[in-house]
Amino acid sequence: MALRDYAWKLGRVSYAKRGLGDALVLIHNIYPGASREEFSRNIDELARQHTVYALDLLGFGASDAPRLKYTATTYTSLIGDFLRDVPGEPAHVVSAGLSCAYVSDVAVWRPELFRKLVMICPRSEPTGLDIPRWLAPFRRFILCNPPVGPGYYDTMTCDYELRQFLLTCFHDPKNVTADRVERIHDNAALPGSIYPYASLLTGYLDASLLKSLPHVARETLLLWGRQAKPTPVEHSVRLAALSQRGRLEVIENAGAWVHDEQSRAVNRIICEFLDAEEVQTPRKPLAVTA
Repeated sequence: MALRDYAWKLGRVSYAKRGLGDALVLIHNIYPGASREEFSRNIDELARQHTVYALDLLGFGASDAPRLKYTATTYTSLIGDFLRDVPGEPAHVVSAGLSCAYVSDVAVWRPELFRKLVMICPRSEPTGLDIPRWLAPFRRFILCNPPVGPGYYDTMTCDYELRQFLLTCFHDPKNVTADRVERIHDNAALPGSIYPYASLLTGYLDASLLKSLPHVARETLLLWGRQAKPTPVEHSVRLAALSQRGRLEVIENAGAWVHDEQSRAVNRIICEFLDAEEVQTPRKPLAVTA
């Protein structure tokens, strides 16, 4: 799949484009070694009916990773600008994990850029360490600079730690293969990858989905794996209740990476949701499926 570049104001953003039809943008979760490869089992099937744009957020994958303080605003600005400049039309957006909060923020202040939203196991709880906010700049500085920072980052992105992380993402441990660990390790080892990680640990990437989601006017599908952690399925009910025009689908035998672990079911559900006639009036969520 050929990669393209979006020349954003803070650096080059890499994305893959495939398929024909309505624009569909895929936005991966935030974690060491993250990239558009998170959607490797979804892109081909979704591209049968849509023009799929799968991007690597700044600091991840094949995109630039400049030395800067990454914040939630960094990514809300990037997502908004990408949607404005690249697809050329209002787009469906599929996001995962922490990135769902960024998409939700953009959908509130730039609703004309969106058609429908799909959020996969969105993270609604803070991700930063439990430290006083005044300590965050100092902690981030330490994490970004030698000798402490690089050594700590190398430890947290070694094969063992990445395997432990992936075991929390999947219900079936057989999905955590040596090849998957190696690919994420290679991405985590790219120059500059430490900078967004330092911001993640110190809370700079936190955004309040609980505050923004009730104001999202577009139809929204929440997808959850029944065995998801660290965002358990109990969180889904609260978010579904907050959504103006939300619907919840819970998939059995799947963890937080439900879009990989049960990709066939997820691809079908996403396509059916995106292609269905838009419901114009708010409705009560809750459809739970096996």
